[in-house]
Amino acid sequence: MTQENIAVYPPDLTLIECPEPTQESNDVEVIHLDDYRQTGLPAAAYTSAHYLQRERETVFSHYWVFVGLASDVPNPGDVLPAEVAGMPIALVRDRAGTLRAFHNICSHRGLQLVNAPCNVQGNLRCPYHSWTYKLDGQLKSTPHFGGYYQDSYDGFDRTAKGLKPIRCEQWLDLVFVNIAGDAPPLEEYLQPVIERWATYDLQQLRREPREVGLTCKANWKLAIENFSESYHLTWVHPALNSCSRMEDHFRFEVGDIHVGQGSLLYKSGVIEGRSLPTFANLEAHHKDTVAEYVTVFPNLMLGVHPDYFLVFSVNPLSHDTTRERMSFYFVGDAAMTPENQALRHLPIDLWQDTNDEDIEMIERLQQGRYSPRFDGGCFSPELEQAVYRFQQMVAQAIGE
Repeated sequence: MTQENIAVYPPDLTLIECPEPTQESNDVEVIHLDDYRQTGLPAAAYTSAHYLQRERETVFSHYWVFVGLASDVPNPGDVLPAEVAGMPIALVRDRAGTLRAFHNICSHRGLQLVNAPCNVQGNLRCPYHSWTYKLDGQLKSTPHFGGYYQDSYDGFDRTAKGLKPIRCEQWLDLVFVNIAGDAPPLEEYLQPVIERWATYDLQQLRREPREVGLTCKANWKLAIENFSESYHLTWVHPALNSCSRMEDHFRFEVGDIHVGQGSLLYKSGVIEGRSLPTFANLEAHHKDTVAEYVTVFPNLMLGVHPDYFLVFSVNPLSHDTTRERMSFYFVGDAAMTPENQALRHLPIDLWQDTNDEDIEMIERLQQGRYSPRFDGGCFSPELEQAVYRFQQMVAQAIGE
């Protein structure tokens, strides 16, 4: 990103300093206590619409951003409206089965082209003036645009008025977009995660129909920060802490921009002596005990367990309102039988209860940032490294 792309940073949104980390092991980046005397992001990072606009121009434009699930647009002609930080996007499955992303606006007057999921039998048609587009984005017709019964006029360049494409790539069932088109290949971006979880055959995953979704009155970053630390488990999540205690958690490295933590204690759900299928080829102790969680910068949180996979995303609707979505995948066709539905719903129920407990804390964190005495807070050097690192990534992305 060149200096020309960066607007002058306002003085009231001071960035935190970025100390050089020291590497003391092959697995864990250790940031010393002195570094944690730095404050975190200022209150305006959570309460300012201007700050969110800067995030739209940088964080949500120049990085790979999770936008949806490919299985939501499974068939040729399927169209799904989506948003990235308020920017309207359309996911389109074209006639050849290729998944594409476009800015969800008509090239004529900027009308939102699609406002609900649909399957298009012919072409995408703007309901305002009936401009139509092929599913590959080409402009097909512009009725009366040159005058009554004249679809064109001399000098009108139809080829330049197609839908505006967005770079779009897929990993597993997860769809990512790169608005600015300047990120590295998605596989390279996700390589640390892919390598970390190479033991798991993620191709076995099958999507569960039931999801968890909600809207909370808090900035999107607070949801990410909450997911990235286990410090609060003892006091906020008594049920979760009884099966995966704060002290059972550990942190690990997943490249330069993603952060990870795991739990050494995980218990699969059991009903009448039955439990769900687990990933093959996991060592016995790993199969029974370990769960790991990765925050993929900026807006995606993933969790791998011996018997299921969690996809947890956030999307800012405004500077103080966030939409959360949790999707779940289980291991193999056998897990998806009607007989196993109750078993599949056990972890979903636990995540829903846990998230409900988190929401109150996140919304109160948001309220606290309206205090003139909030100074960025401070961080536990052992338990909140991931939060500090995530805030550093945001600060660097928008202004350094």
